[in-house]
Amino acid sequence: MTIDSSSYKQILDNLSEPVYFADTDRRILYWNNAAEQLTGYAAEEVIGSLCKDGPLHHVDVKNVPLCENYCPLKTCIDTGLPQEKLVFVAHKDGRRLPIFVKTSAVFDANGKVVGAVETFSDATEMLEMRELNSELRRQTHLDALTGIPNRQAFMDAMDREWFRFKRYKTPFSVLALDVDYFKQFNDAYGRSTGDKVLQWLVKRLRSSLRRADILGRIEGDKFMILLSYSNRKSTMKVANMVLDIIRREPCLDLPIAMTVSIGAVTIEENETMDQLMDRVEKALERSKEMGRNQVTFWG
Repeated sequence: MTIDSSSYKQILDNLSEPVYFADTDRRILYWNNAAEQLTGYAAEEVIGSLCKDGPLHHVDVKNVPLCENYCPLKTCIDTGLPQEKLVFVAHKDGRRLPIFVKTSAVFDANGKVVGAVETFSDATEMLEMRELNSELRRQTHLDALTGIPNRQAFMDAMDREWFRFKRYKTPFSVLALDVDYFKQFNDAYGRSTGDKVLQWLVKRLRSSLRRADILGRIEGDKFMILLSYSNRKSTMKVANMVLDIIRREPCLDLPIAMTVSIGAVTIEENETMDQLMDRVEKALERSKEMGRNQVTFWG
């Protein structure tokens, strides 16, 4: 049994996956039933039109038109290589429809590209899943109370900074701080007020740091700050600035002053991450032992 061209067309017409074919000018020559069902455009409305001039108006996720410079169909025809891309098309009812396209070149008997066939599918569920996964990642990497990176997220940032130091020798520093006598805050005013104290502290810290610096909540009232491209001098400047801000600004309406203790370190040559963390913990403990409300640099 042989299959003639009309049979091939019938097979394509009845595929559940949208398919169309365009020649090397990107003129649409075939449009199957599934393509009509997904986009709302019948074959007679698109066949014969150039893809770039047709009703679909392909754009990327940033709403940049694709037809001139970033068209996967054009790239496929020009290179002969298959392409895949998430794009948006205009549905006939006016909606912007996300679709995932896969484009393959069609060759003649001499190996010359004569056009390309493109299959596409509704990517709405895929985008929804991406957004859900992004939100889950955000939730699992941010501290619920303060909205800043949690311990895991902060340590991930530390690992990246450490590898950057090993490769490019760019210095970085770490501050460890906690609220002096925080347990007494909680005992005297309740946990709810204690939570508000931590939120107040984070707000003040954020306002005093560079955008590139990373503030993380490690546990309870303990925080760490990663200072990129920071040597001992600049690190101590930041640490003392933090002390001054906390000292001079009234914390909520509490009748008692709020202070913090800080430990500071700068990465040293051939130092491991564990050694760095051990030094900053020792620096913080020394500040507490020396009476709190101060910063200790452990070199």
